[in-house]
Amino acid sequence: MRAADRRPHSVPRLIAVAACALAAVSILAACQQDGAVKPSRSAASPAVMNAPAPAAAVGTIAVTSKPWTFESTPGEVIYSPSYRIYTTTTRPLLRGRMPIFMEHAMAHYRSALGKLPPPEAQLETYLMANRPQWARVTQMVMGQDAEIYLRIQRGGFSSGGRAVLYDIGPHDTFAIAAHEGWHQYTQRAFRNSLPVWFEEGLATYMEGFRWSSEDPEIPEFLPWANLERYDQLRIATRYNRLFMLEELIQTSPQELMARSQWRALTYYAQLWALMHFLNEGEQGRYRDGLRQLLDDAAAGRITQRIRERGGDRAVVAYNLRRQTGELFPAYFGRTALEMEDEYQSFLAQIVRVGGKSEVAAGRSPIGRD
Repeated sequence: MRAADRRPHSVPRLIAVAACALAAVSILAACQQDGAVKPSRSAASPAVMNAPAPAAAVGTIAVTSKPWTFESTPGEVIYSPSYRIYTTTTRPLLRGRMPIFMEHAMAHYRSALGKLPPPEAQLETYLMANRPQWARVTQMVMGQDAEIYLRIQRGGFSSGGRAVLYDIGPHDTFAIAAHEGWHQYTQRAFRNSLPVWFEEGLATYMEGFRWSSEDPEIPEFLPWANLERYDQLRIATRYNRLFMLEELIQTSPQELMARSQWRALTYYAQLWALMHFLNEGEQGRYRDGLRQLLDDAAAGRITQRIRERGGDRAVVAYNLRRQTGELFPAYFGRTALEMEDEYQSFLAQIVRVGGKSEVAAGRSPIGRD
């Protein structure tokens, strides 16, 4: 459902739960982080036939394509500088805009919170026309690990830098592609895995977009422009169902999904708000720490930070679960418990009267008159 349906029991448009190495699954999306089982190439990537079509420059991005066949279904593989998109969708909007959308998403990933490195190679995405095709690709790509992904009822997943999606309607497909694109990117560009709360929070942070008023084929990525996360945050506040910050960063998303979709929705809404808090809350007090955490993950320095504070045992625990309380004081100078009042105050500012109109416009609701 769209964000306009604010009932607490509503089914989400986008819950992208990632346990990564723990292989969590949600209604719509899942991911595996580097270090988890990597999919091997298989029959899901049959030979592309014929020569590529001439490059078509869209803006400054060159796009080429070749015919491709999945089983007996004709499709195409679309090449752009950062992506290789295998698709059977017949929806012209998706086929035409997706490579440009993803290239702009990649530029956003690498610049929104500081300068980050490029992925090691082109990222591979499957965009199938329907769920049955998606399920067959999932089985081919993931092999014996496919079962948990097949529980996803609407959406897709990412693993080893590869995303497997299908057409769930134009806006929702683009939104989940942006979310899963972040996971693809970190899986192929970062030397250390991010903490679960940070990885998923940033994926929600990367979801917000709108189409340019000057060129409707070009997306504008605006992290605040995410009414679904915002509306869920308002509902959770109204019903006094917010997580404490320490609980939020230690919670396992797959356990949440097993217990309550409602709590999972709130978890993701609060992670989205947490990224904004770390970026601009308290007059930017934690912004440098946020960027340093990203830089260290990209360069492979997170585990050293954890080892310095907690020893080898803490590193082993982090690699198993990607959760540790050591990272908050290491990067932000305070524990989650010490930051609780600031975080809750930030949430209250977001959801106060007038906040929604700012969020709908892609602007921060913090600090306005």
